[in-house]
Amino acid sequence: MHRNFENRVIENEYIPSITSHLSTLEEASKVNPSMIDLQPEVKWFMRPYLVNFIIQIHASLKLKPETLFLCWNIIDRYCAKRIAFKQHYQLIGCTALWIAAKYEDKKSRVPSLSELKMMCSNVYEESMFKEMEVHILSTLDWTIGHCSMESVLQLCVRFADPDGKERLDKPIADYRCNSQIVSAVLAVARYFCELSLYERSFLTFSPSLVAIASFLLACSILGVDSGAKYTNRVYHIFRVSTINANRTRRFEALSKSQGSIIPPFGQLPTPVTPKKVTSRFFDDDSESTDECEAENKDSGRVFQYGPFVSGFRGLSTINEVRKLSLLLLKLALNPSDVMIEKYTPLGVTAVVKKFIVENHLRELDSKSLQVDPDSSTVSDFAFDLSNLLLNFDSSLEFVTEQAIQYINPICQSPMATKSFSSPSSSPSNISSFSSASSQTTCDYSYDEGIYKTGSPRQTCPSSSPYVDAN
Repeated sequence: MHRNFENRVIENEYIPSITSHLSTLEEASKVNPSMIDLQPEVKWFMRPYLVNFIIQIHASLKLKPETLFLCWNIIDRYCAKRIAFKQHYQLIGCTALWIAAKYEDKKSRVPSLSELKMMCSNVYEESMFKEMEVHILSTLDWTIGHCSMESVLQLCVRFADPDGKERLDKPIADYRCNSQIVSAVLAVARYFCELSLYERSFLTFSPSLVAIASFLLACSILGVDSGAKYTNRVYHIFRVSTINANRTRRFEALSKSQGSIIPPFGQLPTPVTPKKVTSRFFDDDSESTDECEAENKDSGRVFQYGPFVSGFRGLSTINEVRKLSLLLLKLALNPSDVMIEKYTPLGVTAVVKKFIVENHLRELDSKSLQVDPDSSTVSDFAFDLSNLLLNFDSSLEFVTEQAIQYINPICQSPMATKSFSSPSSSPSNISSFSSASSQTTCDYSYDEGIYKTGSPRQTCPSSSPYVDAN
């Protein structure tokens, strides 16, 4: 237990390096969905069948959460570069899972060739998995590293600090494993992260933003306000940093325009008549947020903070999180049977269903949940509904500033149906989770990094996607 506490202290020194490395990996492992659109045989309607199949295999082998997300990054990157035939789609998926397990998991949990063959109903020979493995790796230039959504979720827990452990002022005995709050938040967040694997629209967003939106949505569903407060803190730091950077740049431009030159040592400077400078330049409150964000965007400066490894750009990034929350809600209204079967024993589906029913979200039209990923703004209805989903109330700084743009008396806000509560006022949501809620695919401890072998290992899922062997 004392070792776990010391590990957290040492980890703090490497957090900047970790986030910087994840940012590099995310940029290098981007997926272009428009290239997958050009596939002659593999179509997007086939994707949910393969996702269900891979999730079942992943759960039966009790692999780490990172393995599942890396597997699908490998599949998407391969399909964006190579033509994939329909009869090989399942072969590509199982081989990608095999590669991801070798990269992320323990050696004892990596499936064997005989297991892979049996899981695919003996459609493929063992030699075909070997050939496909080499073909996938060569296509990806032997670059497997990926910014996993699980890694970003762990960063969200560290920076948002739902249970207060990151202040390192708790008793040492509390650092042995995750608290009940963190376990519940991670379980619900992983549920939404896995839901994002089903649709093409999520590939237009960075994996880190999908994970952040899942984390904020999980916090809102469980009545934990640390997610919304952390987002507000990031926005405030971004705004102050942007204003300071713009002021410094203006001072440098002003000095350059005045032609001020540093005189040689021992020589007095030549008097220069200063140009007229407006008082607005020195006024902190005169610079609007929109102007600061526009200048920051034009200067190419990327504000990287916490789990926002791809950069935080103010209201534009918050709008992307809002869009993602609507897309995740759309999938949560009609989840697949595989997801229900996997997350019902953990208590996740019951909590999500309760949130949907209490806020009358099932009555929403699916067309109202459609979003435009290319647009930098959101509609009035999306603004109000995302406030409800993400627990963004009017006390948050960015909500107050953004609401001026989205006031519409005709559109009724769904926030009227929700009463915001603190974590202590809604313990039933968290207490309904089992002690293993944070272990959605295996009994894995985030703090200790160990596996526990409790249940027998299954070798074959109950169903598989359609494969045309001919």
